[in-house]
Amino acid sequence: MSDNNKTVYAYHPQTGEYQGPTAADPSPLQPGVWLLPAYSTELQPPVAAERQTAVFHDGGWTVTPDWRAVKLWSIESAQSVQARLGDTPDSLRATLLQPCDFPVWDGKSWAINKVAQAAALVQQTNTELKQRLADAYAARRPLEDAESIGIATADELQKLAAWKRYCVDLSRLPDLAMWPRLADADWPEQPA
Repeated sequence: MSDNNKTVYAYHPQTGEYQGPTAADPSPLQPGVWLLPAYSTELQPPVAAERQTAVFHDGGWTVTPDWRAVKLWSIESAQSVQARLGDTPDSLRATLLQPCDFPVWDGKSWAINKVAQAAALVQQTNTELKQRLADAYAARRPLEDAESIGIATADELQKLAAWKRYCVDLSRLPDLAMWPRLADADWPEQPA
Protein backbone atom coordinates (compact mmCIF):
# COMPACT_ATOMS: atom_id res chain seq x y z
CA MET A 1 0.00 0.00 0.00
CA SER A 2 1.12 3.56 -0.57
CA ASP A 3 1.82 6.19 2.06
CA ASN A 4 -1.75 7.40 1.60
CA ASN A 5 -3.33 4.26 3.06
CA LYS A 6 -2.54 1.34 5.31
CA THR A 7 -3.68 -2.29 5.23
CA VAL A 8 -5.99 -3.24 8.08
CA TYR A 9 -8.17 -6.31 8.59
CA ALA A 10 -11.97 -6.26 8.52
CA TYR A 11 -14.20 -8.53 10.59
CA HIS A 12 -17.93 -9.20 10.62
CA PRO A 13 -19.81 -6.92 13.04
CA GLN A 14 -21.86 -9.77 14.61
CA THR A 15 -19.72 -12.90 14.33
CA GLY A 16 -16.27 -11.28 14.35
CA GLU A 17 -15.13 -13.56 11.53
CA TYR A 18 -12.35 -12.30 9.29
CA GLN A 19 -13.68 -10.61 6.15
CA GLY A 20 -10.42 -9.73 4.42
CA PRO A 21 -7.93 -6.87 4.10
CA THR A 22 -9.14 -3.33 3.70
CA ALA A 23 -7.50 0.10 3.74
CA ALA A 24 -7.21 2.71 6.48
CA ASP A 25 -6.78 6.31 5.42
CA PRO A 26 -4.47 8.87 7.03
CA SER A 27 -6.17 11.43 9.23
CA PRO A 28 -6.23 14.85 7.51
CA LEU A 29 -6.09 16.55 10.93
CA GLN A 30 -3.55 14.42 12.81
CA PRO A 31 -0.39 13.35 10.96
CA GLY A 32 0.65 9.78 11.73
CA VAL A 33 -2.87 8.77 12.79
CA TRP A 34 -4.84 6.32 10.69
CA LEU A 35 -8.62 6.27 10.34
CA LEU A 36 -9.71 2.65 10.53
CA PRO A 37 -12.98 1.63 8.92
CA ALA A 38 -15.63 0.34 11.29
CA TYR A 39 -15.10 -3.30 12.33
CA SER A 40 -11.45 -3.47 11.38
CA THR A 41 -8.17 -3.82 13.25
CA GLU A 42 -4.48 -3.34 12.61
CA LEU A 43 -3.79 -6.78 14.10
CA GLN A 44 -3.14 -9.31 11.37
CA PRO A 45 -5.34 -12.42 11.71
CA PRO A 46 -3.76 -15.85 12.17
CA VAL A 47 -3.76 -18.31 9.29
CA ALA A 48 -6.79 -20.59 9.52
CA ALA A 49 -6.67 -24.19 8.30
CA GLU A 50 -9.41 -25.93 6.34
CA ARG A 51 -12.74 -25.81 8.20
CA GLN A 52 -11.52 -23.03 10.46
CA THR A 53 -11.84 -19.26 10.41
CA ALA A 54 -10.15 -16.41 12.26
CA VAL A 55 -12.48 -14.55 14.63
CA PHE A 56 -11.84 -11.15 16.24
CA HIS A 57 -13.21 -10.98 19.78
CA ASP A 58 -12.29 -8.95 22.88
CA GLY A 59 -9.45 -7.15 21.09
CA GLY A 60 -7.71 -10.21 19.61
CA TRP A 61 -7.91 -12.97 17.04
CA THR A 62 -8.69 -16.63 17.71
CA VAL A 63 -9.06 -19.54 15.32
CA THR A 64 -12.53 -21.11 15.47
CA PRO A 65 -13.95 -24.27 13.86
CA ASP A 66 -16.03 -23.47 10.77
CA TRP A 67 -18.08 -26.38 9.38
CA ARG A 68 -20.85 -24.18 7.93
CA ALA A 69 -20.11 -25.10 4.30
CA VAL A 70 -20.05 -28.85 4.99
CA LYS A 71 -23.14 -31.06 4.74
CA LEU A 72 -23.54 -32.84 8.07
CA TRP A 73 -26.04 -35.47 9.23
CA SER A 74 -27.30 -35.97 12.77
CA ILE A 75 -26.34 -39.43 14.05
CA GLU A 76 -29.50 -39.41 16.18
CA SER A 77 -32.13 -38.40 13.62
CA ALA A 78 -30.30 -38.95 10.28
CA GLN A 79 -31.54 -35.47 9.30
CA SER A 80 -29.33 -32.83 7.73
CA VAL A 81 -27.95 -30.36 10.28
CA GLN A 82 -26.49 -26.92 9.65
CA ALA A 83 -23.38 -26.03 11.62
CA ARG A 84 -22.90 -22.53 13.01
CA LEU A 85 -19.56 -20.84 13.51
CA GLY A 86 -17.78 -22.74 16.29
CA ASP A 87 -19.76 -25.99 15.87
CA THR A 88 -17.98 -29.25 15.10
CA PRO A 89 -19.36 -32.63 14.06
CA ASP A 90 -18.67 -33.85 17.60
CA SER A 91 -20.48 -30.95 19.26
CA LEU A 92 -23.46 -31.48 16.94
CA ARG A 93 -23.36 -35.29 17.24
CA ALA A 94 -23.14 -35.38 13.46
CA THR A 95 -21.22 -37.09 10.67
CA LEU A 96 -20.15 -36.30 7.12
CA LEU A 97 -21.52 -39.69 6.01
CA GLN A 98 -24.84 -39.41 4.21
CA PRO A 99 -27.42 -41.82 5.65
CA CYS A 100 -28.82 -44.75 3.71
CA ASP A 101 -32.52 -45.63 3.57
CA PHE A 102 -33.86 -46.66 7.01
CA PRO A 103 -30.64 -45.53 8.73
CA VAL A 104 -29.40 -46.33 12.19
CA TRP A 105 -26.01 -45.16 13.49
CA ASP A 106 -23.86 -48.07 14.69
CA GLY A 107 -21.18 -45.91 16.26
CA LYS A 108 -18.97 -45.70 13.17
CA SER A 109 -21.25 -45.65 10.14
CA TRP A 110 -24.84 -45.97 8.97
CA ALA A 111 -26.50 -49.38 8.88
CA ILE A 112 -29.96 -50.35 7.66
CA ASN A 113 -32.57 -50.56 10.40
CA LYS A 114 -34.16 -53.86 9.34
CA VAL A 115 -37.19 -53.39 11.62
CA ALA A 116 -37.98 -49.96 10.15
CA GLN A 117 -37.36 -51.26 6.63
CA ALA A 118 -39.75 -54.19 7.17
CA ALA A 119 -42.40 -51.93 8.72
CA ALA A 120 -42.17 -49.53 5.77
CA LEU A 121 -42.57 -52.41 3.32
CA VAL A 122 -45.66 -53.65 5.17
CA GLN A 123 -47.14 -50.15 5.16
CA GLN A 124 -46.35 -49.62 1.47
CA THR A 125 -47.84 -52.98 0.47
CA ASN A 126 -50.95 -52.44 2.63
CA THR A 127 -51.43 -49.02 1.05
CA GLU A 128 -51.15 -50.55 -2.42
CA LEU A 129 -53.64 -53.28 -1.48
CA LYS A 130 -56.15 -50.77 -0.09
CA GLN A 131 -55.90 -48.64 -3.23
CA ARG A 132 -56.41 -51.61 -5.53
CA LEU A 133 -59.43 -52.76 -3.49
CA ALA A 134 -60.89 -49.23 -3.50
CA ASP A 135 -60.52 -49.06 -7.29
CA ALA A 136 -62.07 -52.49 -7.65
CA TYR A 137 -65.08 -51.64 -5.46
CA ALA A 138 -65.58 -48.43 -7.42
CA ALA A 139 -65.60 -50.42 -10.67
CA ARG A 140 -68.02 -52.99 -9.18
CA ARG A 141 -70.58 -50.48 -7.86
CA PRO A 142 -72.46 -49.70 -11.11
CA LEU A 143 -72.49 -53.40 -12.03
CA GLU A 144 -73.89 -54.33 -8.60
CA ASP A 145 -76.54 -51.62 -8.93
CA ALA A 146 -77.61 -53.01 -12.29
CA GLU A 147 -77.77 -56.52 -10.80
CA SER A 148 -79.72 -55.44 -7.69
CA ILE A 149 -82.47 -53.74 -9.69
CA GLY A 150 -82.64 -56.57 -12.21
CA ILE A 151 -81.39 -54.77 -15.34
CA ALA A 152 -77.90 -56.25 -15.64
CA THR A 153 -76.99 -57.69 -19.02
CA ALA A 154 -75.20 -61.03 -19.35
CA ASP A 155 -71.99 -59.14 -20.16
CA GLU A 156 -72.40 -56.98 -17.04
CA LEU A 157 -72.99 -60.03 -14.86
CA GLN A 158 -69.84 -61.62 -16.26
CA LYS A 159 -67.85 -58.44 -15.54
CA LEU A 160 -69.29 -58.28 -12.02
CA ALA A 161 -68.23 -61.87 -11.36
CA ALA A 162 -64.71 -61.07 -12.61
CA TRP A 163 -64.47 -58.01 -10.34
CA LYS A 164 -65.73 -60.01 -7.34
CA ARG A 165 -63.16 -62.72 -8.03
CA TYR A 166 -60.45 -60.04 -8.30
CA CYS A 167 -61.48 -58.56 -4.92
CA VAL A 168 -61.34 -62.01 -3.30
CA ASP A 169 -57.91 -62.66 -4.81
CA LEU A 170 -56.68 -59.29 -3.49
CA SER A 171 -58.07 -59.96 -0.02
CA ARG A 172 -56.17 -63.27 0.15
CA LEU A 173 -52.76 -61.75 -0.61
CA PRO A 174 -51.84 -61.12 3.08
CA ASP A 175 -52.24 -64.89 3.68
CA LEU A 176 -49.48 -65.72 1.17
CA ALA A 177 -46.04 -66.71 2.49
CA MET A 178 -44.36 -64.01 0.36
CA TRP A 179 -46.46 -61.19 1.92
CA PRO A 180 -45.54 -58.29 2.00
CA ARG A 181 -42.69 -58.88 -0.49
CA LEU A 182 -44.81 -59.04 -3.61
CA ALA A 183 -43.44 -58.76 -7.11
CA ASP A 184 -45.60 -57.17 -9.81
CA ALA A 185 -46.46 -60.65 -11.09
CA ASP A 186 -47.77 -61.68 -7.64
CA TRP A 187 -50.64 -59.19 -7.80
CA PRO A 188 -53.83 -60.57 -9.39
CA GLU A 189 -54.58 -59.22 -12.84
CA GLN A 190 -57.27 -56.56 -12.85
CA PRO A 191 -60.31 -57.40 -15.00
CA ALA A 192 -60.48 -55.69 -18.37
